[in-house]
Parts: sequence; structure tokens; C-alpha cells
Amino acid sequence: MMIKKLLLCCLVLGTATTKTTIAQIEEEIKTAGQIYAYAQIHGDHEVLLDFTYPVLIEKIGGRSAMKNMLAQIHETQKANGQQLTSLKISDPIQSVRVKDEIHAIVPIVTTTAVPGGTLITEGNLIAVGTHNRQNWYFIETTSLDERNITKVLPLWNHSLTLPFKRPPVFKEHEP
Repeated sequence: MMIKKLLLCCLVLGTATTKTTIAQIEEEIKTAGQIYAYAQIHGDHEVLLDFTYPVLIEKIGGRSAMKNMLAQIHETQKANGQQLTSLKISDPIQSVRVKDEIHAIVPIVTTTAVPGGTLITEGNLIAVGTHNRQNWYFIETTSLDERNITKVLPLWNHSLTLPFKRPPVFKEHEP
């Protein structure tokens, strides 16, 4: 009887610890995500680079090349009359440990001002926690699918599924 109580106690404590860890991971992702969102909205390329997965920066050709690419994207959007006005993290965040990284699917809703209205897009980021979650990085999933994700995120083990992409919704400005 005493052993059953001890095992039950360990099970309850283990479950509580797991729930606390999951909640901590979600809070860490949301905090890092708010900084990332602020940098996206304000075109702060240095901060964006700090939150971009290092393997992706390397594949682009290094920090300088990635910064130039971010600047070009920002200028093209600006020239087309597009301005990101909001990037909000939604729930639920799904996460899994893969070797020494945490991978998470992070639902987001972006609002972009465009000529004549706004585009509201429901999408996802992949958050990657490294070095015991001391560093959080984000990967845009717009051009990723299950076939090419390991080119960007080599440790991806497919235990999480990338959600289907949804088309943006255009809301016309009212006269």
C-alpha cells in the first residue's frame, strides 16, 4: 500500500512538473515572439537576425547577406504599399523536444495594410529553442512543407505536423 502511494505521488509530481515545463516553454516562446513581432513591424533587421535560426542565416550566405535580403523584402513591400501592422501569437502552441532542441508550431495572425484595405493572414512560425532554451529562434513557414523542412531545420523529426496554409483574407477599407 505504501509503495502504491509513493508511486502515485511520483506520478502526480511528474505530471505537474511536465505541465509546468510546457507552460514555461509557451511563455518563453510568447515573450520571444513579442520581441520578434515588434522587430518585424518596425523593420529592425538586427533584432530579426538575432531571432533567425542560425542554420537559415548560414544557408543564405551569412548575417550580412541575410540582412540585405530582409532589407530588400522590406523595401519591396513598402514600394508596393504594404505595411505589416500587427503580428499576434495565438494558441495552441505545440512543442516537442528533439535531441537538444525544442521545436514548436506557433500559430500567428498577421495584419498587413495594403492599398484599399488590409490582409489578415493566419499562419505559423516554427520556434526553435536551443542551449537549454536560452535562445529562441523563429522560422517562417510560408515556403516550407513536410518535404523541404529538414533543409532549413535539420533536426526536424516530423513528430509535429505543419498545419495547412490558409489564404489571406482581404478586408476592404470602408468609404
